[in-house]
Amino acid sequence: MSSVQMSSTMPVLFCVPHAGGTASSFAAWRDLLHDCAEVRPIELAGKGARTRERPYASLHDAATDVADIVQEGAAGRPWAIIGHSLGALIAYEAVRVLADRGQPPAQRLVVSGCPAPRHRPGARSNDEAQDEEEVTRLLQRLDGIPSEISDDPEAVSYFAGLVRHDGRLLSEYTHVPPAAPLPCPVTVLVSTEDPITSGKDPADWELAAARPVRIRQVAEPGHFFPVSNPRQCARVVRDEFGWPPAPGDTGSGLYLDLLKRTLTNVIYEDPPVPSEWSHGRAYDRVNRVAGLDWPSRAHTMVGMRRLDNVQACIERVLRDEVPGDLIETGVWRGGTTIFMRAVLAAWGVRDRMVWVADSFQGMPEPKPGSHREDARLNTHTFNDFIGVPLDTVKRNFTAYGLLDEQVRFLPGWFNDTLPAAPVERLAVLRLDADLYDSTMDALTHLYPKLSPGGFVIIDDYFLAVCRDAVYDFRRRHGIDDEIRDIDGYGAFWRRGY
Repeated sequence: MSSVQMSSTMPVLFCVPHAGGTASSFAAWRDLLHDCAEVRPIELAGKGARTRERPYASLHDAATDVADIVQEGAAGRPWAIIGHSLGALIAYEAVRVLADRGQPPAQRLVVSGCPAPRHRPGARSNDEAQDEEEVTRLLQRLDGIPSEISDDPEAVSYFAGLVRHDGRLLSEYTHVPPAAPLPCPVTVLVSTEDPITSGKDPADWELAAARPVRIRQVAEPGHFFPVSNPRQCARVVRDEFGWPPAPGDTGSGLYLDLLKRTLTNVIYEDPPVPSEWSHGRAYDRVNRVAGLDWPSRAHTMVGMRRLDNVQACIERVLRDEVPGDLIETGVWRGGTTIFMRAVLAAWGVRDRMVWVADSFQGMPEPKPGSHREDARLNTHTFNDFIGVPLDTVKRNFTAYGLLDEQVRFLPGWFNDTLPAAPVERLAVLRLDADLYDSTMDALTHLYPKLSPGGFVIIDDYFLAVCRDAVYDFRRRHGIDDEIRDIDGYGAFWRRGY
């Protein structure tokens, strides 16, 4: 549990996802806005936790359901609502439903990635709706297929079916202009390069709201910017609501954002190294942001969302004064630990260490008694690429001006170095170990040093061997803290108090 408690005066921010999307689309917003709002992503019928429920027959049905959720969830507290793409129209109509019921109005309606209703064709018949292949091509063009299912044709087909159904809600929707102005202010978020809203004037939302609207641009290309860069969106939302900037999110926030782009090298776009574990042979921004390729020059391969998670975890332990240092086991070129040190620097923290634990020669060869899946993966055969010498990692720290007395190195195999590592207490424990035995070694020797309220981050949770190690360790020690997904690949949990 967090030291920040929800109060009856803290507003509730309801979030409505895009077509085909689930509540997890806004998962990162909880941490990003936790000090000023209780973020409640809404799960729409037929998706996520409500998969077994019948999908909506119309957009009005969706809006009515969302209005019911808001009315019950707000329970007399101040509230606001944001919707993205299709979710923006649902949120807009839900605000109107609640106004018709005489309910207290929202503090603000925020719509993003959605043309004003007057641009909607309306009354398009089902047989004219896009077929599955057409929907899939559209999603590919928008970079809208979740990275965790992009290589699974059945999962892509299922997802495209959800989007197609939601598209029918949109195609059959006809906007009825309001008889009176919306009872709340309206903000329109627009991306720098969104194919869905390109060429459409966001000021047209004034006709739908029957009142002036505020238009804010988010410096993130693409249609799904609330998912690809939630931190930038959260910054704008804070400003719109008059909430204070997040701690460390002024000039230092811009520094950390730039550093993430530099560490992942989305700026200079180096191509990936061809490998059976790496997606694509040419630079692809979606793969790089998602951490799905092996960069030839970038200093990290974890992607932007996992770096966002590292930042969120560190900033939470700093805010909550959870004692302890930061460590990553398995660092490759050092990028994530460089970022850890940068977060401490941005916050002016001088009394915590960043521990950099790695063999600095690649992955160990399987030995007799190794987990059977460790032997099958043969990750040691990639050591020419993933084995980065200690001197190279130190040079990378130096290149960012971050090699100092707050950085400590633990060179060697985990089963040799971690049992006697001079680490007294940890606040963030990040594992990027790739193997069952290495993951188990790190958890066994470091988890007892993790402070209550500290975070465990598993970069490779999507790998069965790492997931099995986590499951076995947690079962053995009776750990039941909730495991939360980061991006479909990594996961984390917070140690209970």
